[in-house]
Amino acid sequence: MSKAVASRLLRSTDRGIWSERVGVMFEAQFGDEAPFDISVESTHLGRVIVSDMRTSPFFFARRKKKLRTDMLDHFMLRVDATASETVLNVVDFGQELADFAPIAPHNVSIILPRDVMTDAVPDAETLHGRVVPDAGTELLKDFIRLLSQHAPTLRQDQADGTATALVDLIGATLSRRPLALDRGRAAVARAVTLRAQQFIRRNLHDPRLGPDLIVARIGVSRSTLYRLFEPFGGVAAYILERRLEQAYRALGDSRDLRLIGTIAHGLGFASESQFSRSFRQRFGRTPSEVRRLARDGADAGERGESPLNERPFAAWLQGL
Repeated sequence: MSKAVASRLLRSTDRGIWSERVGVMFEAQFGDEAPFDISVESTHLGRVIVSDMRTSPFFFARRKKKLRTDMLDHFMLRVDATASETVLNVVDFGQELADFAPIAPHNVSIILPRDVMTDAVPDAETLHGRVVPDAGTELLKDFIRLLSQHAPTLRQDQADGTATALVDLIGATLSRRPLALDRGRAAVARAVTLRAQQFIRRNLHDPRLGPDLIVARIGVSRSTLYRLFEPFGGVAAYILERRLEQAYRALGDSRDLRLIGTIAHGLGFASESQFSRSFRQRFGRTPSEVRRLARDGADAGERGESPLNERPFAAWLQGL
């Protein structure tokens, strides 16, 4: 029988704990109201994370400094529920939310990677920060809320199909259906982007990896390459992100016995100190801390505990 999907329930009255969790994606400001109480259940469905949150009031934003430091490349679809209505909001993590806004006391969110979202909705970037009131989104809102109720009880073999149905519904309800010429241009751009991304992933070990090498190998102009990778924060940011993700996976594998410096140099970093600074800035932990947590988890597993289902939300997000 297939195992259940990974699901985590977090309850807390500690603003500090919650600020750290929110800090993965947003800056948070809390009022003086007491007591503070929050409950969030998150479920990992392969390339989609669904979260159901009930919370005391706080405010959130995503300003330029936050964008530069975490380099998240995801979209969030959030259904905010009030006493009188439900509202669908779209957040592009690659764009700024400059003003602190209040969070709804009950909200359900879907987080998915940029490539999944833009494949379904080619003009997804234009929806950022907007409340989407179109009547056609009512079905999408209902599906997201229903999914949040049942996601924690899904089997792993049901997760992929459920996530696919969700993405199809997102495309059907939010896509603005560009003209054929625009679709053709977008398809070519996506194909070239995917080719460049594939080349990058295969050459993360090469310290020469950068725009010059990519341009020479895949046959596009430098200006085209820069334009295609602009939504990802630029070519260098995309390369760094992939290298750090690869390093995180290696350090999180208790069976990988390589030295941290060996992992860093094997991924093209000039020095271990440079790698450690970038890693901590990205994940909020040093490479040594991630390795220690992985080994502690392996030891707990040998004792019959089940730490693997308790991966931090940040790790879930990075692994999408």
